[in-house]
Amino acid sequence: MTASLGLLEYAKSVGIELKVVDTTQPSFPVPSFRTRLRKGLLRLRELLSLSRQNDVRGCVIFSSSGFSFYERIVVALLCRLLAIKTVLFVRSGHFMEELRASKSRRFLAKLLLRIPTALGAQGEKWRFFYESLGVSSQRVVVVRNWLPPEAKLAEVKSAPLSPIRFIFVGWLVAKKGVVELLDACSSLRKRGLEFELTFIGGGDLLEFSHKYIDDHRLENCVQIVGWKSPTEVQSLLSQHDVFVLPSKAEGFPNAMLEAMAAGLTCIVSDVGSVSDSLNNGENGFLLPSGSVAEIADAMAAYIDQPSKVEEHSAKALEILKNNHDFETNCRKLFSFFDL
Repeated sequence: MTASLGLLEYAKSVGIELKVVDTTQPSFPVPSFRTRLRKGLLRLRELLSLSRQNDVRGCVIFSSSGFSFYERIVVALLCRLLAIKTVLFVRSGHFMEELRASKSRRFLAKLLLRIPTALGAQGEKWRFFYESLGVSSQRVVVVRNWLPPEAKLAEVKSAPLSPIRFIFVGWLVAKKGVVELLDACSSLRKRGLEFELTFIGGGDLLEFSHKYIDDHRLENCVQIVGWKSPTEVQSLLSQHDVFVLPSKAEGFPNAMLEAMAAGLTCIVSDVGSVSDSLNNGENGFLLPSGSVAEIADAMAAYIDQPSKVEEHSAKALEILKNNHDFETNCRKLFSFFDL
């Protein structure tokens, strides 16, 4: 959604007409296969209608993993039959995990990835991943995620005098490393370390998380505030020092960009293209495996040395400016279509 809104804003600013075929769907619960198939067929019809009514120069296709990927490949095939250039962006890190876990899916993906004109990569690790599938480097366009055009960068965070304030933003589900993060908090308290952690979000681990906090007597340092509006999220980010996301799979988390824009240093799993913009020990800490010990040690590094917050915050803002500029990345994407 963030990427699409950014493309719309950029296209408008440079005089490019951009039509949108909406592919959003709820995550909890996931719609049935029959519902997704019906909506997918309706989207194909909409795309065909748009191609007949307009001189379409190109098509940017955003995809998740699973069924979403196969539907988007059909979209790319239709565009190919209509002589429309395509750039397919797989945004979900779970796509990488699926192919690594299944030889048959990997083989099928190698064949299907020949259909789009080009593949969009959120960073260098995505480019290497596509090349490992036999995709020519000439067909891979590295375009990093961008912040919304209206986003404003905060000032460098000062070294906090009060306990370090950590924040998590995302779904409270197992794949986001929520259980490991809670275990890390329990470990830190057993060491006698003082800190605060705020969870923003909800999901199927919400009730479990509340019970865990009560059972482990973490209510004085860990709180769950549920889902918040974008404005409220920005306000809460500004009140914290360090962003934590021990996710097991990501393409590249926009929540991390929003945190960096707020001047926060980050503790995030080394998944997807996170390492393109999170340099271990410079603007945060990468978690190689996302284990409880790794999370706890990274959090403890800031608790023991609060001065690291200011040092890493300055570097986070610098990297954000260099890698994730809105106009630079949108221009690079549209330039593939000679626009």
